[in-house]
Amino acid sequence: MVLVPKEAVSIQPVGVVVSDFKKVSRAYDYHRESVIYMREDLTDALIGIEYFSHIHVIYHQHRRQDWLELVEWKKEQPPITLPVAGEPVCRGVYSTRSPSRPSAMGSCVVELIKCEENRLYVKGLDALDGTPVLDIKIYIPHYDAFPLAETPLNCCMRNELSATSRRLHWDTINVGLALGLRTGARALQALGISRGEASRAAVAGGHFFAQGIEGTTGCSILRGNMIFEELNTSPGQWKLKLAGKDSEAEIWLNDHIYSGASEVLEAGENILFAAVNKNENAQSIIKKPLG
Repeated sequence: MVLVPKEAVSIQPVGVVVSDFKKVSRAYDYHRESVIYMREDLTDALIGIEYFSHIHVIYHQHRRQDWLELVEWKKEQPPITLPVAGEPVCRGVYSTRSPSRPSAMGSCVVELIKCEENRLYVKGLDALDGTPVLDIKIYIPHYDAFPLAETPLNCCMRNELSATSRRLHWDTINVGLALGLRTGARALQALGISRGEASRAAVAGGHFFAQGIEGTTGCSILRGNMIFEELNTSPGQWKLKLAGKDSEAEIWLNDHIYSGASEVLEAGENILFAAVNKNENAQSIIKKPLG
């Protein structure tokens, strides 16, 4: 058994935040500017920092209790699980960006506007006025940015519905996604199973088509139970094989050009699918995925 140390760790602040952001709020304007006053004995430690456009700011959430009162947290202990805004689900605090961390440690990547003596002028710091700063680190894209990092879709959303719509582009690019949703749902229906019960999928088609099938069936490249063949063609060559416990569904799409995702969602199966078959031998999908 590994024992986690329970002794408190003492950290001397290296600076303090001066900001117009004085009240705890559920939202923050990341275009707002603030100043970090570093300890004067650390002024020389800032030499060269002006050549960097962004920095990491690590700080102490000294007014975490104010945030708990804002969200009307009634329990004695700080939140470990939290309801996700706009979704009927609950997540652990470490899978959120909640401003109430169990360690009371906050962090933020900010734009460095300028450095004057022991003062750092920054934009986008989500720390309140008077927040103790614990550390400053330079932001280096080569080490700190991961363009292929994976994030659940709900974390990509913002408060406004228009932002969600722009990300999904239902009216333009996601005809393929809508086709995948319909195809995956039809395959589950043919097999008489629910999401997560399929053992394996083989998909031929576009990337968004595969994404829609992932969403409905639960099979995924990341989980190792989906085979994907990219086809940059019209839907007439797209297909899905989905294996259940003891049977397999095969679906071929019709060669049809759609005006948008709404047409896909409203279309009858005779328009969407060229064939929907169910085979009792589910092993063929493993041995011969897309034949």
